[in-house]
Parts: sequence; C-alpha cells; structure tokens
Amino acid sequence: MLLKHIINSHKRDYIIEKANKPLAKAIIILAGRYDKPTHENVVHPNVHLLLDIEEEFFKCWDTRGGTPLYRALFRIVEVKYEHSPNWKNFLDWAIMMIEKSKWKRWDPNRQMSLWKGEK
Repeated sequence: MLLKHIINSHKRDYIIEKANKPLAKAIIILAGRYDKPTHENVVHPNVHLLLDIEEEFFKCWDTRGGTPLYRALFRIVEVKYEHSPNWKNFLDWAIMMIEKSKWKRWDPNRQMSLWKGEK
C-alpha cells in the first residue's frame, strides 16, 4: 500500500494526534528560542529574500490554524541560514538540485482551497 494511503486512511487519526501535533508543538517551542530575524538584524542577502518570501507567503495563503507552525519553520530556516555556513550550503545545494531536476512545478491554476492568490 502506498504511504499516502496509509497515512490518510487507517493511520490518519494516529498520525494527526501522535505525530503531527507533537511535532508542530516542538517546532514552535524550539523555534521560539531563536531571536526573530528582521531586515534590521540580518546581513545575508538570501535571508533578506527569505524574509520577503515569508511575508508574501502569508499574503497568498490561508494557513488557518497553522500560522504559528509556518512562522516557526520560516524562523528556523532564516536563522540557520544567517549564522551557519553548513546550513546555508545544504539549502543552496538542495535548491540547485531542485532547479536541475524534473521537479513538478507548482501550478497556480489548480483548485486549491487555501490559496488566496497573489497580492
């Protein structure tokens, strides 16, 4: 059976309650230990771009109750990219590999319930 079907069928409630919720809570708590990145306290040009992308993300998507988690994820990536050459290099490499691959591109014309559109 495909993983997608396992997670979305008989293990759905277990995954939500025993994996997703505790994981989100831990990410939010731990990300909160980092100082909040701002355009005033970061220097790397790509972190400035990430900060702008974060704000655009929240203009374009209805995150419902997920806003604290998404903010935490952005914070982690921004902070780690700003201060850690290893993390910066890992992320740059991953982006390069995605660009070189046959990654299925995002299609804004699809029906998406949480998409608010570009502002």
